[in-house]
Amino acid sequence: MPAAIRTAVDNQTRPSPGDRQAMVKAVVDQMLQHDQNPTRATCHSIVRGIVRDYPKRFADVGRNGDILGDGCHSLLQQIKTRVEYKNRNNTLAQRRRKKRPTTGVAEETGVMARGPVDRYGCVRWCPAELPAGETEATLDEMKRQLHNIYSEEGMGGAGRAEALMEKTYVIQRRYLNSLPAPAISDIKEEWPFLFSQRGLYSHFSLLTDISILIKLQEALKNRGSTLIWFSQELKRHPEIEDVLNNFEPEASDKAACILLLLLAYFKEPKSAIVLETDYPEDGSCTLEFIQRCFLGINPEMGSKSKNKQLSGINPHVSTLVRKLVDFEWMSM
Repeated sequence: MPAAIRTAVDNQTRPSPGDRQAMVKAVVDQMLQHDQNPTRATCHSIVRGIVRDYPKRFADVGRNGDILGDGCHSLLQQIKTRVEYKNRNNTLAQRRRKKRPTTGVAEETGVMARGPVDRYGCVRWCPAELPAGETEATLDEMKRQLHNIYSEEGMGGAGRAEALMEKTYVIQRRYLNSLPAPAISDIKEEWPFLFSQRGLYSHFSLLTDISILIKLQEALKNRGSTLIWFSQELKRHPEIEDVLNNFEPEASDKAACILLLLLAYFKEPKSAIVLETDYPEDGSCTLEFIQRCFLGINPEMGSKSKNKQLSGINPHVSTLVRKLVDFEWMSM
């Protein structure tokens, strides 16, 4: 191992990007002595060992020590990229089995692949147990009460409806997860208070165990500032420069600036952040960064972007996270 890496390990400090790259080269050179074309699974196994033994030095973490996914993705990407670079002229080493289909259908059996018990960062995707002391009949009665409140007060009754919305969460999820999926207009008719700010925040909190307002405020205060400082150091990026030139710390909306910086960094259109019923492919990096780095929803597997692999963090998101972590540590 390079001397700088040994020093960082001994001093329990995070290595600089240059030292980290030197370590990647050394690790890959040793790997290739045993296997000219290690698989991604082999690389992942080696990276897991490094991250497990030295999480503070090499894991994908934020300033507060929270680990993204399994903490391995950025180092895994660097090692796999180095392996591919070393094998760029080795045609035999480039041969691989055909990838499994990404449609969720098994290639030979035609059987739909089994999904996870809970979905992508959600802790109550489809709860089965009814609230204590309640039955299907009492929950249906609460739903009728919610309709009465809405017919009398409209969205102004969201405060009165909040307790009933929490009680009826089980049947809300059952309805939302039904197949075929209900149309937005039908959802608004069945559960109108899901379209109120209070109702939406409450539902998200039950779904993920995360208070989205508190999380976003903390993220904008801490990581948002880091993102702005990091963006100011970037060169030859006109879109980011335009955003920063129009940002006035005392007068501008910091949240809007951060959102525009993310869209500019990932080269995604501003229109992509306005969601319709489908997850926008051209805005998936920005949305995944917000989900993982601002809200702390970090499943190790899965992605809503259909154009990426079905496991791990989006590599563009992972790269930005690693750069921000390095920037934070170098700035301390």
